[in-house]
Amino acid sequence: MEEIKTLLDVSPTAILPQIKRLTDSDLVIQKNGNYELTDMGDQVFKKAQSLVNVLTLLERDNYWIEHDLSGIPQCLLDRIGDLKDCKLVKADPSQIFEPSMELLNFFSSSRYLMVFSSFYRPEFLPLYSKLGRLESDVTLIFTESVLEKILHNYERKIRKITKLQNTELFICNDGVKLAELIVSDRGMIISLFDSNGRFYHDYISCSEPEAINWARELFEYYKSRSWQIESEKCIDNLVCTTENGAFSESLLLSLH
Repeated sequence: MEEIKTLLDVSPTAILPQIKRLTDSDLVIQKNGNYELTDMGDQVFKKAQSLVNVLTLLERDNYWIEHDLSGIPQCLLDRIGDLKDCKLVKADPSQIFEPSMELLNFFSSSRYLMVFSSFYRPEFLPLYSKLGRLESDVTLIFTESVLEKILHNYERKIRKITKLQNTELFICNDGVKLAELIVSDRGMIISLFDSNGRFYHDYISCSEPEAINWARELFEYYKSRSWQIESEKCIDNLVCTTENGAFSESLLLSLH
């Protein structure tokens, strides 16, 4: 009882009626002067904890309410409370067209890096090359239109990146309802489109293991739905295709 009083910072008068309700419902049992959860009480606690995590997430800001969550599979939406410790980072309007040095510096010492991007970030290409040379595992997933722009402007750089033994490059169809996802051993960030499909450069960030694991699962979800570019010949084909127009469905299928 003393431990409960200390943890909840309440008086015994406030605690005892609540404990009686829990014991009468067979959710709590008293043994040798201690209060313990019953097996069913433990199950209720686990469900309640998930609810508390989601409510904690929503209390921080309105990001998850105001943005499109359809790019997140249901199995991960069911565990969105894993992101309860995340914080919202708002972009400085005066710097949205400049390289994000904060992000580049944060991820520059990662032992592994997973990147999904459906918008153009050429300033990150040196980071991918640097980590690849340092023998960090780098996995990149770009949408068709993003990869098309990269190949048009930085073909030599992307060819060098794909030649690194510990680097993988994937391509996925346009229209994905996820703006950006970056995961490393240091932390994760995720950016979503708003409910009208617009993107404002704000992102959610967290370094807690629970959030990193959640983000890794989301990345693997998209990786399983993408096509790997495994050879120089694949890049040659993509370059030829971009010169003649948008990527074709048949070409994407041939990459699988």
